[in-house]
Amino acid sequence: MGTTVQKLDPTLIDQIAAGEVVERPANVVKELLENALDAGARQISVDVHDGGRAQVRVSDDGTGMSRQDAELCVERHATSKIRSFEDLTHVQTLGFRGEALPSIAAVARMSLTTRRPEDAEGTRIVIEGGEHRVCEPCGCPAGTTVDVQDLFYNVPARRKFLKARQTETSKIMEICQRTALIHPELRLEASSEGRATRNYPPVRTLAERAYQAFGDVRFDELTASREGLEVSAVLAPVNLARPGPRHLFIYVNGRPVADRALARAVAFAYGDRLPRGHYPRGIVALTLPLEDVDVNAHPQKTEVRFRRAAGVVDALSRILGSRLRAEPGRSDPMASRGPTSTTLPSPSGVDEARAWSPPRVSEGVDAYDARPTNGLRLVAQLHDRYLLAEGPSRLYLIDRARAEEAVLTDEIERALDAGPLTRQALLFPDRLELDDAAQRALEKHDTLMASVGFEWSSMGGRSFVLRSVPSAVGNAAARAAFVGALASLNDQANVPRDAVIQSLAKSGAVPAGKPMDPGAARILLSRITLEDPRHHACVRGELPLPNAEEDT
Repeated sequence: MGTTVQKLDPTLIDQIAAGEVVERPANVVKELLENALDAGARQISVDVHDGGRAQVRVSDDGTGMSRQDAELCVERHATSKIRSFEDLTHVQTLGFRGEALPSIAAVARMSLTTRRPEDAEGTRIVIEGGEHRVCEPCGCPAGTTVDVQDLFYNVPARRKFLKARQTETSKIMEICQRTALIHPELRLEASSEGRATRNYPPVRTLAERAYQAFGDVRFDELTASREGLEVSAVLAPVNLARPGPRHLFIYVNGRPVADRALARAVAFAYGDRLPRGHYPRGIVALTLPLEDVDVNAHPQKTEVRFRRAAGVVDALSRILGSRLRAEPGRSDPMASRGPTSTTLPSPSGVDEARAWSPPRVSEGVDAYDARPTNGLRLVAQLHDRYLLAEGPSRLYLIDRARAEEAVLTDEIERALDAGPLTRQALLFPDRLELDDAAQRALEKHDTLMASVGFEWSSMGGRSFVLRSVPSAVGNAAARAAFVGALASLNDQANVPRDAVIQSLAKSGAVPAGKPMDPGAARILLSRITLEDPRHHACVRGELPLPNAEEDT
């Protein structure tokens, strides 16, 4: 074979090297988040467009860089985190700022803006395809912002292998979630197409962060150590375990890792309480001496090697096993105790200032102890279909389902006018098949569907995965709400926004024929405004009440 050996062009070398670090937009986000954390950031924002193809922008309030460091950090083989070969065996940082940035810049148009708090001015650097274009002083807040645009614009063969926008966006949000879970003290906000998608306010404990991310689940937090291994775990009840370790998040020295041996060790600790092949949901964080862990086993640092792998796996299983069996006589010691904090933040969604969710039912309140502010008091429920309510001067028979739909329609409209609705992550993403009409509706109205709180991704063909739903709907009616909203959009006679709102209201209402908790019925009555024609239309009958004189 007559080939000639020759040195590769430096640009091509950079692009090949970049391929080890940057396979898709989610890798860009991961590297930039790690750099921000290493810089001591307490607040990070992530903004993406077109699944990260068009833009990935990560801003932090960390220490920032001087002009000299900023210029060096975009050069290959320049880093602030390694000084000698011995440092490789004691890696304390998550990323290598001087390695990720040139890899990203080699396959995108990248700008970096940074300033240290003590500096009067910052530095702005622009690189396209690995070539420096601009290096200039600028005004900017303390911290660092990296703006990556047109990813793989100069490597079209790799760009075409990226998945659909929703799929790439979903993978980015998974990276954000994994980062937020292990750093409860961090405020992390993420948006897609200009819409808030994830919001993790700072909290105190892993249990509180797990509640934010996964919803109203009774997580139990435990901490223990054995043979140089420290373990902090937040685990859900065993009845929520599912096949495969996808919902078990494992970290080693603060780094998220994919390690099936560790996942199996966690499952093994439960003994026969977990079905074969099932894994608990939760977070398991391991801390080991730095010299016992090799974090350079994988270019993207998603895998690690242990100096004594068998010992780590055995110690982890024994630690968790001893704690899970610590309270004899209980079939599931993880099922009864909640998080250590009594006041928890709401599950992550959009900015709390614009978030909306239906009121919760208060417990332990007598149904007859007071009149609501609008004068309607619950007297009885009839046939799980009607509410008999007493007003100041009349008795009303109210169609319960229609009333709830009318109330929810009003509240969703008002909330949506203020911004995207808050969403609730499904405990376990739901895989479903969509027909051609539903797929066309989803493609045409994806922005509207996302704004009301749905989050989904395409699995190819007719298969989709539903990950989040509007809080007004919740987990129970997730699939029906999603499919119903898409069906409503196929009716050309409807205004799309109105159709989706009405569909959501119907999905969120308790259907006729199904019992409603008395507390929920009282709340519904308190939200009815009989002066509103749409609300009064739900009244099926009314009778005047005798006045005081007639009673006498």
